[in-house]
Amino acid sequence: MGPMNTDDMVKIVFKLEKDEDDYPPADYESVWAFPVGEGLFRIDNIPFFVTGIALGDVVSAISDGGELRFQKVVRPSGHSTLRLIIYDKNEVPTVRKLLEERGCTSEGSHIPGLISVDVPPSVSLAELRAMLDEGEAQERWGYEEACLASPGEGDKGLR
Repeated sequence: MGPMNTDDMVKIVFKLEKDEDDYPPADYESVWAFPVGEGLFRIDNIPFFVTGIALGDVVSAISDGGELRFQKVVRPSGHSTLRLIIYDKNEVPTVRKLLEERGCTSEGSHIPGLISVDVPPSVSLAELRAMLDEGEAQERWGYEEACLASPGEGDKGLR
């Protein structure tokens, strides 16, 4: 398969569930995706507020008033999504590098200190959790597991 043409990218709109603190700070989040079939799209960035969605997931969406609205996850990618709020904004690059060294990519948001993290299937969540729990105990950050892959999920390639 050749490289994807970024002109083909679309935005899929997710309605966000708010908690009792009125978080997240938006009603909707739009996430970049590539069309991969009739009404099917592969998620191409790490979501910030949507839960239950990870990079590479194939989802269905329907067109509604010129917007593509999320329906459901059709094929999970086996990736997980974590979110971190890093209390010292100056530490953000350091923390992102720490995650990168463990095989995870991350994206910064418009909220200072908030990053979303993609955990590919090759990365041990248990090892990552140990590091994250330690940082949380040291009050360097807080984190949440926004989308966890089920064991055996995703494309494993040759068996």
